[in-house]
Amino acid sequence: MNMNSATSRDEFYDLLSNISVGIIQRYAKNKNLVTALEMAMPIILDSIKAEAISLFLVNEDKTELKCEICLGPVDIKGITVKVNSGLVGKAFTSKEGLLIKDAKLDSSHNSEIDQKTGFQTHSLLTVPILSGETAFGCLQAINRLENGQIHPFTDLHLEAFLRLASMLGIALENVALADQMVKDALIMKDLSAAEEIQTNLYTTLDHIDQISGVVIPARNLSGDFVDYIQVKNRIFFCEGDVSGKGIPAALTVARCSALFRLFVKVGLEPLEIAQKINSEMFDTGSRFGKSAGFITFCVGILDLSNGDCKLVNCGHGDLVVTDRERNMTTYGSSLPPLGVVATEDLKWDTLELDLTNKKLFIFTDGLLESKPSGGKVLELGLEGVKSLIKYVCDLPPKKAVTKLMSLFSNNTLVTGDDATLLVLGV
Repeated sequence: MNMNSATSRDEFYDLLSNISVGIIQRYAKNKNLVTALEMAMPIILDSIKAEAISLFLVNEDKTELKCEICLGPVDIKGITVKVNSGLVGKAFTSKEGLLIKDAKLDSSHNSEIDQKTGFQTHSLLTVPILSGETAFGCLQAINRLENGQIHPFTDLHLEAFLRLASMLGIALENVALADQMVKDALIMKDLSAAEEIQTNLYTTLDHIDQISGVVIPARNLSGDFVDYIQVKNRIFFCEGDVSGKGIPAALTVARCSALFRLFVKVGLEPLEIAQKINSEMFDTGSRFGKSAGFITFCVGILDLSNGDCKLVNCGHGDLVVTDRERNMTTYGSSLPPLGVVATEDLKWDTLELDLTNKKLFIFTDGLLESKPSGGKVLELGLEGVKSLIKYVCDLPPKKAVTKLMSLFSNNTLVTGDDATLLVLGV
């Protein structure tokens, strides 16, 4: 290869381009990286005029390089090399090309393979396969052939081999990016489906005059949830805030909502529902040897015939009850969040309220931690939320929820967490 010739340089650059495009096209067709790279190796072997050529790719944890493709008299496909040993390891780690003109005079050449196979290594080129700072592996050529005779590689051959390896690196980078785009697209598709499911869940709640709730997610998926069901003259309701974010939290939300509805349908009372879900959460963590997270959770029943309300508050913070004169009473929680302590180790209790001519406001941290959009004051906190409640407490539950939570949609309030509000009363 005469790199001093303009024609030769143009042909060489065309060769590089064809190799890159060919690898990407073949990979797109069969999704097998080694098969895609195999098409390039004979071309590289011929262009460098070597007796043998090998391609090594690094494993996922970046500790070993494995020979995936080998062309020449001796097949070393499958052998592995530590990234901190040998010429291949040295080229990979240093990200620099190595030229050995006479292997017999260079102690860095490992002659064990020659001794085992009878193959004679005279000169070598070993170069990293790079794209930017990312190293994918190494390319190694053995013995320069010219007119049937073996000659040593030169610096010019090393330069050309580095360019060939860099083109492999670009192709591998494009393959990696294409794979990531496919994964991202699948994730986004799943996120979109999950978001739609959550949205449908919250918008298809039964319309009941005495209760209303809304969840405003801070991101695509929410870790907060509300649910309620009317069974004859009683309304079962719950509100929860799952620890964590994203898909894991959304899965826990779906699980808790399903369990809530199941336990209501089989006739369990609020205390029993809280105990059952706590057992599910705690036992899951025990089975897998690690915490499954926790949920602040409030579950109860409102009797429409007399206004009696029974609820269990598991670490869900203060609840606010208002009367017609806008007097406010707060009720704290004496129980930890679900999933933290074994059910049998807790002292369970039920809060009993009379909501006749009163309203109960249940909310999550996202409301407590919200701030005016100007950002000039601290988080609202409990007193700030109570001030907001005061101006909507004389409205029906649906209108109260809509008016208060519209402060987020019109950007009067902002929060970095999911914001949820449930209002009920007779």
